[in-house]
Amino acid sequence: MEQGLYPGLKNTASLLEVVDEHNTPLCVMAAKDALRLRLRHRAVALLIRDSAGRALLTFRAGRGWGFSSFAIVSAGQAFETQARSMLREDWREKDGRLWPLGICPPCPESRQAFVALFEARLPAALAEQKALDPERGMLLDYDELKGLRAHFDDLLSPFMRVAVQGGYVRPR
Repeated sequence: MEQGLYPGLKNTASLLEVVDEHNTPLCVMAAKDALRLRLRHRAVALLIRDSAGRALLTFRAGRGWGFSSFAIVSAGQAFETQARSMLREDWREKDGRLWPLGICPPCPESRQAFVALFEARLPAALAEQKALDPERGMLLDYDELKGLRAHFDDLLSPFMRVAVQGGYVRPR
């Protein structure tokens, strides 16, 4: 977290910045209240790929197959800082390289968040190990992902559908 951005605020992990239509902060608010009121805020989606370029999707009950990791950005935290934290905590990668894929504007599927999309690579063996449980992880190449979007749309999380449709998860 950036030091000193909001001095005097305690427990900024439970707070988020409410932003305007240009992603400019307006105020800091309790995350539960901002989400309940569907106010614009910030989030990060991380797509893990193996060395062959296949995307590692993660299954979330009630949502479907989506990004490898997804998190709301706490007040005072930068998009990239949150992405690095997810890479370290969710995927045990301390020094992994991140590639920005873009920022998806707020929409109902993202719960009105500006979502910064990042990609990181894992060695093929490690990615395959994460996908061994077919109920939690799945490795797909770009054509398979597009096919899933075209023919089995309801299996993808709402935000993953938006990201695939918008061309945010194309192979690099």
